[in-house]
Amino acid sequence: MVFFLVFYAILTYSLVAAAQQSVTLAAQEGARKVLQWQEGTPSSLAMRANAGRDAALYQAQWISSMSAAGVQVAVCGSTGALSSSAGGACSGRTLADGQVEVTVSYAYGAHPLIPALPLLQTVLMPASGVLSARATVHLNGER
Repeated sequence: MVFFLVFYAILTYSLVAAAQQSVTLAAQEGARKVLQWQEGTPSSLAMRANAGRDAALYQAQWISSMSAAGVQVAVCGSTGALSSSAGGACSGRTLADGQVEVTVSYAYGAHPLIPALPLLQTVLMPASGVLSARATVHLNGER
């Protein structure tokens, strides 16, 4: 029994760490995609924001496929949300003109990737626990 609890705790902790790493990578990849020029006439900030949102969702798709809830993504500019999915929200931090942020979050505590044991869930990840990441880029005044 003790071996099972130790093994389960290691497995749960590893999935939390892997999910956090994926959320962070998703935010970074989304921000990088916002920097890329998008084909179209003209390549607007909205097109870049949608591409960033899609890139972030792609990077974190394994989390959504393993759980009952999706990853929340928001791409925000100085005027507010430019693109979002699954109820993603901006961080609320003030952004400079031409600055874009990508926020990615996943409510791991409410939707764990593997079934939680009552004792270990409160120790490793409480029900209110949210994994989140934020990445910002500056577009040199482009809009």
